[in-house]
Amino acid sequence: MRKAGELIREYLREGKLAANRSEPIGSGYYGVVYESDVPGNVMKQAIVPELPENNNVTGVRTLEEEVNLQAIAAEMGIAPRVAGLETFPGGIGNRIEMADTRKNFAKHDSNNGLFPAGRDAVRVSQQLGQLALKGIDLGDRTIDNVVYNKMTGRPMQIDFGVAGKVKGPQQVASLAYATAEGFEAAGLGDVAEIYRATVFDLLEGGDVADAMDVAKQGFSRLQKIKTPLAN
Repeated sequence: MRKAGELIREYLREGKLAANRSEPIGSGYYGVVYESDVPGNVMKQAIVPELPENNNVTGVRTLEEEVNLQAIAAEMGIAPRVAGLETFPGGIGNRIEMADTRKNFAKHDSNNGLFPAGRDAVRVSQQLGQLALKGIDLGDRTIDNVVYNKMTGRPMQIDFGVAGKVKGPQQVASLAYATAEGFEAAGLGDVAEIYRATVFDLLEGGDVADAMDVAKQGFSRLQKIKTPLAN
């Protein structure tokens, strides 16, 4: 049986979190982000969509997968550190606690609201390629789910709500897509076109291993790009 002191502390904590949730830092289709009761951390609380009865998909499993994928990226230095995962009966209110990046990172404030171009876009593509090699695909990136270090400009990926594990042809495609986008951002449109066509021709022919070899070779070249030809 839980002690009265524990219940009181939990009650007070939930009251503080509820107050923080009323003034969110950000929100989207998949969740709302607000300050944690722990300094330097934030909470991402899942918004659980209505599901048909007898549906095997649960918010808990989805959020656990999100945490696992983000934790891998955090170890690579390209996502916020995950502090913990709290789950509740029925999946209502499940939440991830993670490091607050706002002190050192900020969203891009240029390019008229469009996704950044030039060096910033190349850096994002390099990170997406690194994740693809780990079997992780983040899906489309926007100005709302990438932040940049205020001092160095290094990007960080902050939303893993639609991330997924990929392998085989899907992993090759994820790596090739990120690499081709990086080439284009670097001003190497012709290289991107040839690279993309070569990889996907091999995939269509069922040569997954050869396609991965070519994809990796291209990504290795992208990794060496520091200064794009076009900005």
